[in-house]
Amino acid sequence: KKTYNKEYKELKFLVETKKADDFTIDMYVAIISGRKITPKMLNAIHNIMKNNSPEELEKKRLETERLLSKLSLVKEALHKANYHETYVYRSEDFLDSIEKQIRDRGTLSPKQKLALNKMYKRFNKKVTNNESNK
Repeated sequence: KKTYNKEYKELKFLVETKKADDFTIDMYVAIISGRKITPKMLNAIHNIMKNNSPEELEKKRLETERLLSKLSLVKEALHKANYHETYVYRSEDFLDSIEKQIRDRGTLSPKQKLALNKMYKRFNKKVTNNESNK
């Protein structure tokens, strides 16, 4: 505890405020039980501290808002596109899983962002084709 006082206090705060995941709790238990803290564990603890700093949490919140607004645009375009209900259902299922990840982690992988962009373009193309065929 004495060697890692700052880390101990930060992890304790996260555990007490119920903002800690299982890994964070494991690191906290390792510190309070007097287990040997390896450099890799210490690095992980510092990453936990960094990711839970107010600046990082605000960045994550802004990114989450941005991604959710874009996701709603994709969902809107899907419903305007007049696809077969099976296609709509499967697309919604995928978009819901993307939304869950955004809410849980506050980020998407580059491939997921690319997939959303492709879907949005495809849905908009279908909408314009439907309007021009009327």
